[in-house]
Amino acid sequence: MMRYLKTTILAAVVTAALSGCGDGGDGGGGSVPDTYRFPPGKATVTFSAISSAHLPAPISGIVLSVILPQGMSVTTDQGSSGTIATQSITPGSALLPGTSIAYGTYSASNGKTRLTTNTPSDTFRSGEFLRLTCVVASNTNITLGSLKAQNSPVTVLKAVGYDSTTNSTVDLTGKLTATLGAIR
Repeated sequence: MMRYLKTTILAAVVTAALSGCGDGGDGGGGSVPDTYRFPPGKATVTFSAISSAHLPAPISGIVLSVILPQGMSVTTDQGSSGTIATQSITPGSALLPGTSIAYGTYSASNGKTRLTTNTPSDTFRSGEFLRLTCVVASNTNITLGSLKAQNSPVTVLKAVGYDSTTNSTVDLTGKLTATLGAIR
């Protein structure tokens, strides 16, 4: 009887703990379909890493490039182009808050955006690593699917990990891909 009670209590604790995990990348509990239309004003694009092979070390840095369509831009510190404003680029939900950094640049003339995330985490191997808050112009029809199509595949320029056993940096560039998502 006591064993049954312990097992039931443990199951209840685990269920309660897991009920708050994972938001599906949309901030609301489900996945965002490709038909999702980014509303005018601020909209958040997410970037997630998926390993395409066994990673020899946890991911500690990712550099990628995407092209934002006409009508979608990013706030920068210098005006229409330059270093992305701090409040517009943040580490993703798979990284520990306050321990990782995210930064990047944006060019208004061609929509080219270069994004970087670095983390000291020794466990990050996949998941949402970056959030980019974009500004969507009125009278545009930008869907998640069209953004994905324009950036298929997302260009991972560099991905590295740190192997604490050998105290060395490991190149992971060909071993992971990045995907786009959105938060409603």
